Amino acid sequence: MENNHLPLNSIDNEADFLESFDLERFWYVLKRSKFWMIAFIILTTSLGYVYVRYTKPVYSSQSVIKLDFQSEANVLGLVDLVNTQDRNEISGEIELIKSQLFLSRVAEAAKMDVSYHVYGRYLTDERYRNSPFIVSYKIKNTDFYNRPFDIEFGAEDSFKITYGINGQSKTSNHAFGEEIKTDDFNLLIEQTENFSSTDDNKYFFIISSGDALVKRLQSNLQVQPENFNAKTIRVSYSDHNKYKARDLVDLIDSLYLNYTREVKNAAIEQKISFLDKQIDATEQKLSEYEDYFEEFTIENRTTDLGKDLNRTIEQLSVLDSQRYGLRKKMSDLNLIQKQVKNKDAIAVNPLLLEQLPSSLAKSIIDYSDLQQERELKLASYNETSYVIEQLDVKLEKTESLLSELLISYDNSLEDQLKQVDRRRNILEGNLSQMPAMGTEYGKNRRVYDIQEEFMLQLQTSKMELEITRAGTVTKNVILSPASLPNAPIKPQKVLIIGAGFMVGVVLSIVFLLIRYLAHNKVAGVRELERLVNVPILGAIPHYNKETLNQTSLVVKKDSKSSLSEALRTIRTNMDFIHQGEGTKSISVTSTISGEGKTFVASNLGAIMAMTGQKVCVVDIDMRKPKVHLAFGGESSRHGVSTILSGKSKIKESIQETPIEGLSFISAGPTPPNPSELLLQSEFEEMLKGLDKMFDVVILDTPPVGLVTDGRLVMKYCDIQLYIVRADYSKRSFIKVLNDLKSTGQFSRMTTILNSIDSTPGYGYGYGYGYGYYTEDESKRKKVASSLKNLF
Repeated sequence: MENNHLPLNSIDNEADFLESFDLERFWYVLKRSKFWMIAFIILTTSLGYVYVRYTKPVYSSQSVIKLDFQSEANVLGLVDLVNTQDRNEISGEIELIKSQLFLSRVAEAAKMDVSYHVYGRYLTDERYRNSPFIVSYKIKNTDFYNRPFDIEFGAEDSFKITYGINGQSKTSNHAFGEEIKTDDFNLLIEQTENFSSTDDNKYFFIISSGDALVKRLQSNLQVQPENFNAKTIRVSYSDHNKYKARDLVDLIDSLYLNYTREVKNAAIEQKISFLDKQIDATEQKLSEYEDYFEEFTIENRTTDLGKDLNRTIEQLSVLDSQRYGLRKKMSDLNLIQKQVKNKDAIAVNPLLLEQLPSSLAKSIIDYSDLQQERELKLASYNETSYVIEQLDVKLEKTESLLSELLISYDNSLEDQLKQVDRRRNILEGNLSQMPAMGTEYGKNRRVYDIQEEFMLQLQTSKMELEITRAGTVTKNVILSPASLPNAPIKPQKVLIIGAGFMVGVVLSIVFLLIRYLAHNKVAGVRELERLVNVPILGAIPHYNKETLNQTSLVVKKDSKSSLSEALRTIRTNMDFIHQGEGTKSISVTSTISGEGKTFVASNLGAIMAMTGQKVCVVDIDMRKPKVHLAFGGESSRHGVSTILSGKSKIKESIQETPIEGLSFISAGPTPPNPSELLLQSEFEEMLKGLDKMFDVVILDTPPVGLVTDGRLVMKYCDIQLYIVRADYSKRSFIKVLNDLKSTGQFSRMTTILNSIDSTPGYGYGYGYGYGYYTEDESKRKKVASSLKNLF
């Protein structure tokens, strides 16, 4: 058999063992940790299931809206600029929908300021559109917004309401339909068609403030670009109630389309408002002139002032009409000039545009269109944005050109007015002889006719604008209406439970690695082989047929057990080590107490005695004797301590056991100086005397890692057995064994691995790879021969 020896300095640092992966130790730790690993997985998976079970589901309804933008850059072929503007437009529309101003409209239109809920066993559920009662309210104290009011139904259409006030709970009983009046609020609670007198659930309702509704909408609303190239956006809203989520998305979509339509009609509404004011003023003037004509006709009973007067009046009427038209134009021009100067929107009669020079009319239209475009853009852009700045530059250029044209045309009208005034003065001189009454009548009649014509023009213009407003439609289209979600978006049952399972797997692996790295005990034969530089006689399996409270002689009870076979293998290997050399003295020691040296010594002695040899097991551990317990006896007053102190003889200290040929000597009374007794010559004489009386003498020595007694005894023995207990002895204990070997004093130092796990496939098996049940006789002899050659 080949031994793998490690350098001594490699054992000094235990970190060297941790740097190399030990598959045998890993499987050993895995077997010992499998319960905890399974527990981790079950625990985390269960936590995931509990989270899914007791978390309210959240549903999400979605819709897709296609936006439409018009840009002059597209006509000029500026593709990059168009793409940039489109992205900016889409971002602007998204921010518009998410804005507090727009969502306040949604909150007002939704009429969801009162929410109704029912208490469940663990969770609450919102009763949306199926509440058994409805609440009308008037809040006087704003502290009662956003707080629950508990409702419990009683008998005969009554209910009990409970709410908190000043840190205390207040309860009162009322009937449905009865108004509840307090200093803080007025409530009217009425039954709905969903009410049932047998309903024993406990409900509550919350009256939300406008700000709370807007914040809730903002937190649950998501607006994202769907496709920049297609100019589409996705509107989604999340809520615990899927019907509520769908209704809100529908409402947001419809309000958004209406809002864009309102923006398009803003300029038209401004023009209609201006025309309404002009129509009201003109109607008032016409009404005054009609009253005058009525009174004139009643008082004078006629309106015929003669043909000359009529002819003159007709001519003056023509001139007055011309003068009025010129002044009206000048007045309109002055109004337009003020509007341009003040940068106001130009409101002009469409008929006036037809009478103006084409260049001036075109300039006014261009200026008005740019203003309207700027107002529309301001709905989506800031004043400092690039698009608004470009429009401002165009407006300045158009304004400058328009101002020049207005001044030039105003001067031309002044010249025309002067000519009309000169002609009119001549005609008025001719009328100086006519009755003043006729002149006044004629003037009023002319003004009335002009006002009547102007009134007709205003009404016509207003009708045209109203037709335009009625035909205005937005080009934004809802491609996909709000959907009714079938499954919740969270919690995702499979994902969360799967994540819990994976977390359990990770924790169990981490736990396994920690235990693997922290495992500093000898686990198996292969590991012991790598650590020691002495031969390994064999491995003794763990005895698990019964619980041993103390050291016991188990080979007598079960001589066919695997433990007995392992001891026989060790006995055979020892025979090869000490073959033909007469009586053998064997010392059995360990690093610390509890590693099984007394158990091995007593049972090994029993196995040897069963072959016909005379064997004596001597308890040298005078501090903590146990040999007498293994053989079912008591600590005698005669023992090793009395022999070494000369108080008794060897023969009178020997005690027999139930096994023929097996005797033992107990430690005797505990002396105050065990080490000094072992240093005396009486100890060597005792060993010589025992050698004459027995074939094999087994000395159960104290642990060498605790006291020096064991080292004193070992030098007198032919074979030194060092016991290492699996999963008990620390790896650092092996340093003591290697130190004993390295001193050179113990040439026949060997070791035995005790209490090894008997699981098949782990380690070398019961007999260090050559047990009675696993190897034939020829192989066993070959292995034993290899052991002998090591010495």
